[in-house]
Amino acid sequence: MRIIITNDDGIKAPGLAALAAELVPFAEVTVLAPERERSAISHAITLREPIILKKQEMPGGVKAYAASGTPADCMKVALLSFCDMPDVALVGLNAGTNLSTDIVYSGTVAAASEACMLGVPALALSLDASEDGEFRFDTGARAAREIIEKLDFSKAPEGLFLNVNIPGVPWEEVKGYRLTKLGKTKFHERYIHRVDPSGNDYFWISGVLLPDDEDPASDYLSLKQNFISVTPIMGNFASPLKEEEAKEWLRGLFEE
Repeated sequence: MRIIITNDDGIKAPGLAALAAELVPFAEVTVLAPERERSAISHAITLREPIILKKQEMPGGVKAYAASGTPADCMKVALLSFCDMPDVALVGLNAGTNLSTDIVYSGTVAAASEACMLGVPALALSLDASEDGEFRFDTGARAAREIIEKLDFSKAPEGLFLNVNIPGVPWEEVKGYRLTKLGKTKFHERYIHRVDPSGNDYFWISGVLLPDDEDPASDYLSLKQNFISVTPIMGNFASPLKEEEAKEWLRGLFEE
């Protein structure tokens, strides 16, 4: 199996290293990721300057490159110009969830959407923090491997990718996988206004999470119940979800 991996946390992110290490024993893995963190950059691409790649060292002999561009740039360069066409494209492991309306801003989700629009099945992989604020990258990497092992990506519905959110708990506490939909829970945002010593106004974004989901099929509630949330999404967001095709393809993931 041939796999391309990118992220929006940057080439040095521990989640990226954990994911690559988990997959390299049974797949041909190539990493092409931003040279620095590009979180919440959504689907931005680079138009007015070149995208520069620099070879990187990664454990296990993984081919790895840092790119000066965005997550979407990385996926475009990998699939259109630089790499052999993969069986599946992965984005992550993101340190933090991508739920509900968060996907609009997410560089993680945007890169998976880009792969999908270019004809490659894709997973956006995000990991919730544990109660002490740490990230169980081992849990996230194992979930990614299981999904890849259980699904036949040659049969993935055209134009569809999976937004996967993984609970921040030890693997033995994960209750399984749940087919989910985007929930209603979101941050109520506000901007804190201050003035610098030169008299310039500046603003810091802030906010509070407003849980607003009661449906057990919502991504947020499923995650908080320690299920791995698997949400099928059409790559261009505007097309209607191929719900029955998605359910049929994902059957092997939910049936033990």
